Amino acid sequence: MKRNLVVMLMLFAMSFVFVTETKGQKTAKAQGDKAGLEQTVNELFDAIKAGNVEKIKSHYTSDYTFTGQDGKMVGVEERVKQLSAGQNTVVDVSGINVRTYGGTGVVTGAVTTKNKSGATEHTRFTQAWTWQDGRWQLAASHVTTVAP
Repeated sequence: MKRNLVVMLMLFAMSFVFVTETKGQKTAKAQGDKAGLEQTVNELFDAIKAGNVEKIKSHYTSDYTFTGQDGKMVGVEERVKQLSAGQNTVVDVSGINVRTYGGTGVVTGAVTTKNKSGATEHTRFTQAWTWQDGRWQLAASHVTTVAP
């Protein structure tokens, strides 16, 4: 009888450990979902507003491309340089729409910026994200000026 009780207690303890590990794995994997991407996008815009160059750069894939309002494409280094130069300050980000398709995410939204002379500019953006190495990384983005 005692032996059966000990075996049952051991099985119960092992099942508790298994359930706990499974829940932990689901939580870690869940960051590759829509909510995880939305959180990552917000972190990127917070880093841009704060001018945190290293944090900004950490969100990009090594082959990231940015297409600006002028139609010119630049890579990671040039884009980080543009953002850290302080030519435009992000005032507001709104209308963010996050969609995921497996390991790919598409984010759209609007940004209001101010340039050094204080003029306000309204733009819309599209971002292509990829789930790589256990995190969301920005692979490409495009910005378009909103007509007045």
